[in-house]
Amino acid sequence: MTRLLLFSGILLFLSNPCFAQEAKDVLSVEEWDAVDRAVERGLAWLAKQQQRDGSFPTLPFGQPAVSGLCEMAFLAHGHLPSEGKYGEQLSRTVDYVAGCQKQNGLVTLVGPRGSTITRQVVHDIGTTASYNHAIGSLVLSENYSVAGAEVAERLEPVIEKSIEAALEMQRWPKRRDVDRGGWRYVDVFSGEEEDFDSDLSVTGWYLMFLRSAKNAGFDVPQEPIDDAVGYVRRCFNPEYGVFQLMATRANRRSRGMAGAGILALAHAGQHESTEAKAAGDWLLNYDFNQYNALEEFGRTGWVDDRYHYSAFNCCQGMYQLGGDYWREFFPPLARTLIANQQPDGSWLAESHYADQKYGDAYCTALVLLSLGAPNQLLPVFQR
Repeated sequence: MTRLLLFSGILLFLSNPCFAQEAKDVLSVEEWDAVDRAVERGLAWLAKQQQRDGSFPTLPFGQPAVSGLCEMAFLAHGHLPSEGKYGEQLSRTVDYVAGCQKQNGLVTLVGPRGSTITRQVVHDIGTTASYNHAIGSLVLSENYSVAGAEVAERLEPVIEKSIEAALEMQRWPKRRDVDRGGWRYVDVFSGEEEDFDSDLSVTGWYLMFLRSAKNAGFDVPQEPIDDAVGYVRRCFNPEYGVFQLMATRANRRSRGMAGAGILALAHAGQHESTEAKAAGDWLLNYDFNQYNALEEFGRTGWVDDRYHYSAFNCCQGMYQLGGDYWREFFPPLARTLIANQQPDGSWLAESHYADQKYGDAYCTALVLLSLGAPNQLLPVFQR
């Protein structure tokens, strides 16, 4: 059973409206009102942080991914470029993200230049050029689907180059066969992580982008998607019953990777897979909701965990699983997120040292995307 939603002139297919209603029924009317108030305050704060060029504040190494996530937070709650209260601001962000594309197709402010993408032996690009490309390209693809014909026409050539760059990076030689089909960084690491050419965190974003682009009508071959899904499944550790960062027996599991694995398989249409359900069961034993005081909120239990990033992945993943997974997971998390919103409407950067660098706008955007999961307004997250 399907229904059509007319969204800014674009027809979107929403499967099983009964499921969508069931997902909304997990909170009372009063609780949804509290969510709505928190979201409006969060969006108002976020809008005030935007800079003149359309970006949102973070380190240069976090651009345009952080700005793109901020823009997607507005989309997830029904705001569109060139329309309504935030329309002009969102249009500027779309232009900023698209303007970060390099000649080689990479959508990143800091990254290799030139006509081809080459892996860097130096560490000054860090982990972020690959993340920026995947997330920035996803942002453009989602806007292509919902923001109207004029925006779509401008973004089409940018997205086509983004797809080419993404597939080129996936084809880079892998030093271990187990890493085939995945993505990792533009840098070549030395030392501890030298042998790993793929990880689930980066690969999950590329699958999101490719699924979004395919949904939008772009020519995305099936084989690279199948190869990526194969890699995701190899990141499942049956010993612990959960996905982990890399396809190895090393114990690098976290809530964020559990959610990323569930969501990645959902993007491949594998909502009922054994691995996804096992990871959902694992997540229900590691809640996000023990931190109810502001001084404790956002602390994590593992070195690889990020609180807000995990909340985002898990909200989207558990929504895809549905049923008891969603009913048990979302209400306590929503209450905790609302309880820890700052008086100005923001959510503070979490305690993890890495994400302190990317700032409050980044974490606020992730919370707003988490709370927007049941809205189903972003095509890539529709079940």
